Amino acid sequence: MRSSSSIPTIAEREAELAALQSAFDEYITSSRELEEELDAELAKMQEKLAQSSAANAALSSQLENMAPQLSSLEKALTETRARLEHEGKLRRHAEQSHDDLETKLQQTEGTLQQTKEECDAAHEELAFSQSECEEARMELEVEKERHKLYQEEYNLL
Repeated sequence: MRSSSSIPTIAEREAELAALQSAFDEYITSSRELEEELDAELAKMQEKLAQSSAANAALSSQLENMAPQLSSLEKALTETRARLEHEGKLRRHAEQSHDDLETKLQQTEGTLQQTKEECDAAHEELAFSQSECEEARMELEVEKERHKLYQEEYNLL
């Protein structure tokens, strides 16, 4: 309670000072708690960082150890891809050659069929000609026999 003059009394100042001290003490306490929590979190993070650094170092070491193997695998992969491409070209060429040969085979079979038909026709004609020749020979034999008989008769006369 203030007197009519606006000067605060000692009791008011002491109460105000006690309130400020209490607020300051609470601020300090909460700051310490917060600092302790942050220190604990920092310690955890530093531990995680140390673990991560160790894991990173281990992985880096493994990677260095695997580098020659990876290089060898990359080289083998490149060679395999080149071989695959080459074999693909060979396969396509072989398929084209196979197609060309099938075309030639079909043409040859057509020619062979035509030649066979011509040969069969020639055999039939030859057989017919042989048959006619045989008939002509028989007729000739018969005529020869008849002339022989006729000549024998003529000689007898």
